Amino acid sequence: MKKFILIALNLFHLTWIHSQGVNSDTLRFNPLIDSVAEKLVDMAMLNARISSIENNAYASEYDYMRSRTTWLNNIVVSGNVNEFSLKNEVAANPLNQSTQYPRYNIGVILPLGLFINNGKQTRANYYRYEAAIDQIKKEKQDIRREVLTSYENYLMNKRLLSVQQSLLQDAKILLSRHEEKFAEGQLTLEQYTNTSKQYYAEKVQVINLIRDLKIIVVELESLIGMNIEIALDQINRGTSAK
Repeated sequence: MKKFILIALNLFHLTWIHSQGVNSDTLRFNPLIDSVAEKLVDMAMLNARISSIENNAYASEYDYMRSRTTWLNNIVVSGNVNEFSLKNEVAANPLNQSTQYPRYNIGVILPLGLFINNGKQTRANYYRYEAAIDQIKKEKQDIRREVLTSYENYLMNKRLLSVQQSLLQDAKILLSRHEEKFAEGQLTLEQYTNTSKQYYAEKVQVINLIRDLKIIVVELESLIGMNIEIALDQINRGTSAK
């Protein structure tokens, strides 16, 4: 019985130490000045989601610039030259002289709705371009939020997994000792079963945390475009070099 109480006290002590460690880490963490997270955001700014929207914005800009001068394509200029005037013939016949003028004929075809409709189209293209620019800004804001959230979840789940693995190890040691006592008849079946259930409950928690951490890593790596451990190593080496 004394051994059981001693083991329980040790478990409580370890749990208290882990919780204090987590609390101290939380107190030291300042999301407003977390340089590592901000550098991950800088990496995520090269995400294909942003470049795709930027390409659409470039296309909209060209459409807008083109529409400002496309009205010139609707103007038709035609003309001809009087062939009699080119021969420079002096004709006594008044009828022949009348055919020498005018020497040049020039005509311009200008659609009535050209300036009105082209102006509207130009404004429409301009607003499409402005909307594309706004979409770029929004996408960058969304990606920044996703990176910061995923990175915070990544840190939290790593801490939780570390604590849970320690609890699992403690539960495993306790289960091993209870197996010996149960074999010697010092524990009832109910006591041994409860210890076994507690061990497997802690093990399930570890498995769930590992799964959650892997999902977070996949989401974070899809945003920054590279392995998170490699990215953090590059950031740390860059920070230490300074």
